Amino acid sequence: MPPKSKYIIVQLASVISGTTRIWIRERTAPKAEGIFFDPATFLYATLFLVGREVLFEEVKKVKVQVWTPIAAAVIAVILTILFLFRRLGSKKRILILGLNDAGKTVLFSKLINKNLNFETYTSLKANEFDEYKNIYGQEISLVDYPGAQRLRKHLFINYFGKERRNIKGVVFVVDSATFNKKASDVAEFLYDVLREIKDGSSLLVACNKQDSQLAKSSQAIKTTLEREIGLINSSRSSALQSTAGNESRNILTTSGRNFQWSDLPKIKIDFLDCCINKEYRAENGEILSSDIVRKWIDGIKA
Repeated sequence: MPPKSKYIIVQLASVISGTTRIWIRERTAPKAEGIFFDPATFLYATLFLVGREVLFEEVKKVKVQVWTPIAAAVIAVILTILFLFRRLGSKKRILILGLNDAGKTVLFSKLINKNLNFETYTSLKANEFDEYKNIYGQEISLVDYPGAQRLRKHLFINYFGKERRNIKGVVFVVDSATFNKKASDVAEFLYDVLREIKDGSSLLVACNKQDSQLAKSSQAIKTTLEREIGLINSSRSSALQSTAGNESRNILTTSGRNFQWSDLPKIKIDFLDCCINKEYRAENGEILSSDIVRKWIDGIKA
C-alpha cells in the first residue's frame, strides 16, 4: 500500500446557503475555511440578482481512488495562488451596523436606489451590494449586517477578523427616538466595534428618525455615548485587573471612566442627524435624508 499523501481533498460548504466547493489542505492541518463567492446567495435590488462572498467551512473529506502527492501539491499551490489573488482583489467594504429596528436595511436600500420603498423585516443574514460607486468612480461593497446580538460573533470573526483589512468604514445607525431606553445597549455594541476597527478607518454614527418628537439630537447622543463608553471602559478594566488579564488588548482606551472621543485620534468619527426613510426639514432648515449618509460614504476613498 502506498504511503498516505501529505494532502487531502475536502468539501467546503457555505454557512449561508450550503453551496459546496472542493478544497485541498494538508492532512494534519485544522479544518479549512475561507471567504468565497457564493452564487446561491443574492439580494433582489432594482432588477439585478447579486451574489456575494460568504464564509465557507469544511464539512467532510472527499475520498478518491488515485491521488499522488505531487498532483495534490501542484493543485494546492494553484488554489492557494487563486485564493490569495482573489483576496488581494477584494473590494473595500462599508459596514452598516446597529441594533435591530434602527433603520439599517432601509438605509441600505436607499443607498442602492433612493427611490425604492423597501419593506424591511428582522433578518438573520447580511445583505451585500458590490456595485456601489463613490464620487471617485470606485466600487465599494455595502454590507447591511443584522443587529441580533447572537450574530455578532460571526461579525467580529469574519468582517473584523478575516476581512478586517478590506473594511474602509462603518455606518453605525442609531434610532434617535428610542435612544434613551437603549443607550447602554447601543454603547456596548459601538464599544466593541471601535475596539476592533482598524486605525485609519472612518466611522459615522447616523442618528436616524430625527422626524420623531422623541428623537435625541446627534450632539446629545454623542455626549451620552461618551459617558456610557467611559463606564464600559471602567467596568471592563476592573474585571480584567481582577482576573490578571491583559488590559491593554481588551479595553478600548486606558482612560477608563474619563473616556473622551479625542482618545481615539486614529479613527475618524462623525455624528450626523438624518432621517433615512424620507426627507425631513429640520428646525434649522436643513434637509435630513439618506443623502446625508450617502455624501459621507462618497467622501471615503477605496
